[in-house]
Amino acid sequence: MKETAGRLLVFPTRPRPVVRVTLWEGAGRPEVAALREWLTAEGYQVVQWSSAPAEGYAPHVHIYPELLWVLDGDLTILLPAEDRMLELTPGDRIELPAGMVHGTMAGAEGATYLLATR
Repeated sequence: MKETAGRLLVFPTRPRPVVRVTLWEGAGRPEVAALREWLTAEGYQVVQWSSAPAEGYAPHVHIYPELLWVLDGDLTILLPAEDRMLELTPGDRIELPAGMVHGTMAGAEGATYLLATR
């Protein structure tokens, strides 16, 4: 808090953005068509994206929420504000709220995933 000329200025507090990770518990790999259908029904715009082995994106931020759903390979998500790295494998997904600083790095075999925004 900051004091100015005898008055106390109170800054509003904001809830901390919550990252949601869901690990795949199904047998085998997820069916891409079913995932696309579900995401579209939830109001997402969906594209399939592939990253070459060890290819990544430096930490960045979006003004919209983003969901990444791994189809093949593995993808490490960097969350510098939380000092965390999360490794996702086929079927796992992460939901990143708008404004969350994040980066990605594909594993040794690369990664293919659905990238969904709304």
